[in-house]
Amino acid sequence: MQQSKQDPHFYEEHEIDLKALFNSLLTKRFLIAGLTCFVTIPAILYTLNLTPTYKAISSFTSPSSISVTTINKLNLTNETRKSIFSEFLTKLSSKDLQKLAFLKGDFITTFNTDNSPIDDVDEFISGATKSVIVHSPDLSSKDMALGFLTELPYSVSMQGASAEAISIYLNQLVQMANSKTINELFSLNELKIENRLEEISVKINLLLEQAERVRLNQIDRIKEEDGQKIRQINDQIDRERYKAKVDRLNMIVILTDSVKLAKSLGVIENNFKLINDDGANYDLTIAIGESKVLPEWYLYGEKALIKRVELLVNRKSDDPFIPELITLKNQLNEVQKNNTLKTLEARQDNSPFIAEIINLEIEKIQLKSKKNQLKSQKIGMGGINAMQLSLISTPQKTPIKSNQILIVLSAFFGSFMMSIFLVLIMGALKPDEKAPS
Repeated sequence: MQQSKQDPHFYEEHEIDLKALFNSLLTKRFLIAGLTCFVTIPAILYTLNLTPTYKAISSFTSPSSISVTTINKLNLTNETRKSIFSEFLTKLSSKDLQKLAFLKGDFITTFNTDNSPIDDVDEFISGATKSVIVHSPDLSSKDMALGFLTELPYSVSMQGASAEAISIYLNQLVQMANSKTINELFSLNELKIENRLEEISVKINLLLEQAERVRLNQIDRIKEEDGQKIRQINDQIDRERYKAKVDRLNMIVILTDSVKLAKSLGVIENNFKLINDDGANYDLTIAIGESKVLPEWYLYGEKALIKRVELLVNRKSDDPFIPELITLKNQLNEVQKNNTLKTLEARQDNSPFIAEIINLEIEKIQLKSKKNQLKSQKIGMGGINAMQLSLISTPQKTPIKSNQILIVLSAFFGSFMMSIFLVLIMGALKPDEKAPS
């Protein structure tokens, strides 16, 4: 019951507070208006003095099939339209390339219109090129549903105070990214050729070294085999000479015995005349022991036998009396004059005898021909591009719409709300005049 009696007073108190609040804002209306104008008017002046901003745009699609075919003409690379275009877009987005294009085109002077001193060139270039953006195609659901749209263009944009300067720079940047992409592809082909030529040279050298080792090993093997053959032939010659010497010594002994026998029997002279007397041939034999052939002591006589013994004793060499020596010496001479060995030792170049080197030399000639073709293509590569231009950037006459209205409205509402908040704080801190003293 007590609480119900206080409710009207409670609502009445709150109603009085709202009226007091409204009266307080109404009383301070000039302060609110002054603070709002104090912020809004500079914002208006700022937007009115803003330098107009222009936007340059260039668009392009992937390279033509002719360019791709020309790049892959030498079968050194297997590039596709997508891979080439992707590399172009990467180059175009590169801050290093943007800086290089800025410096090569002397855009520092172009963009610094008031010729003010530049303390940090890199910072100036970064500030000038920070608005360069590469845009991918904005595919809507409708575009994706249309099957005849095979490719939409990419674009690159830039904003700046000078429409002509940003347009020229953007075109130069696109051309530089294009030429750099193509040059790097050609350089890649040249590098592949150089690497393959170096591989071929190394392989040829290895094959020549291997062939040289084979030749030297073959020479050593032939020399070893010939040495063995020479030793075998010399051993056989020594055996034949020893046998001839033994036969000669045995003959000396036999003839010496015959001399003694002839002397004891008084056969001094030879008896050859008994064989051919009066031109008739007789088969003379004498029955001595079991032999039916005339003995040498009887046939030759003492004098002849003594002479024969003398000749055998004084003989310097038995070689002329060894028929086998002719064959053996011929064999020895053939081994010592081994033509195969002499040919291998005299050989200066092994390459004609290595079939693989011939194939490598042919490939080397072909690669050098491809290298010359690359140089000629590189010189006249005007028709080879990493993209196809759809739109060349041209200077725009109308600046892009700035956010001037948004700036002014933001300043107005912000300052208005802040001034109200300030008035409320001032009212809250003011002493209550109705409070008892």
